Amino acid sequence: MVSILLYLLLFFLVALVSGNNMPTCFGPAISSGIIGRKTGILATIIGYMLGFLVEGWLLKAGLLSLMPIQSEALVSLALVITMLMFLISHVLRVPQSLSITFTMVIIGIGIGYGTKMNMPFVVEVIAFWVLSALIAGVVTFAMMKIAFRFMPKVRVWMALSRIKPLLVLISFFTAFVLGANTIGFLYASVSNIVDPLYATEVTLAAIIFGSILLSRGELNRMGNEILPLRYVNALISQTIAVAMVQIATFFSIPASNTQTLILSIYGAGLSYKVRLLRKRPIITIAFAWISTAVVSLLLGYIVTKSIYHL
Repeated sequence: MVSILLYLLLFFLVALVSGNNMPTCFGPAISSGIIGRKTGILATIIGYMLGFLVEGWLLKAGLLSLMPIQSEALVSLALVITMLMFLISHVLRVPQSLSITFTMVIIGIGIGYGTKMNMPFVVEVIAFWVLSALIAGVVTFAMMKIAFRFMPKVRVWMALSRIKPLLVLISFFTAFVLGANTIGFLYASVSNIVDPLYATEVTLAAIIFGSILLSRGELNRMGNEILPLRYVNALISQTIAVAMVQIATFFSIPASNTQTLILSIYGAGLSYKVRLLRKRPIITIAFAWISTAVVSLLLGYIVTKSIYHL
């Protein structure tokens, strides 16, 4: 019975993640008008699946460091709280990071249960979240400034003809690393408890379901409400974000795709002489990140403490 619950939780959470994180993949290419929405969604699905199947296993070591004691009850609890946070984010149309939410839930559960976690790794993960976001913003800002210097020296139409396919390619790799890191991290939490083959099938089905049916609101916010994306800033922003997440994947660190891309977009926006940024969305998103992280940690701790230490 509990195994069925885990499969259902895995399905719904992967579906929510797939839809909620759609803008970090082909959102810029779609909002820039390079490809249509349906084509972008299909390409994202393929990228998710390949990343999950090829590199998803790399996140198992990181999960064991964060959650050395794994049981059906503890994993189910972590998934339920994480799903609750994602449902709230989806209703508010706020791009959310599973890595932040799920990791904080696990830490809260570990503290409440009395588990001896790998604290140096916990510190490493949180430090990577902060530093990767800052690095993404700073590097994107610098690269945009360099791009502005070279743009007057090249033929506009020739440059655009080269940038468009590159943006599509980097968008695909964004989906790939998200499938490897974020979805792989979620899969790793249940693969040691349930049948891994069934869990893989559930994950793939959830990717398709969530990408098609749960991505509209998040695509609108990323593409239109934060910064009107253009070819150059979209290409540079996504390239930096992909690099950060791929590095994290190699070290089995659950990284925030959403966080790094949004900070990259803001770094690009700051590089313009005329500021194109809209402040309200980033305030909403930053508040959502911080509040859900804190609430996730507290819920994980309080519920676990209540259940196991009555």
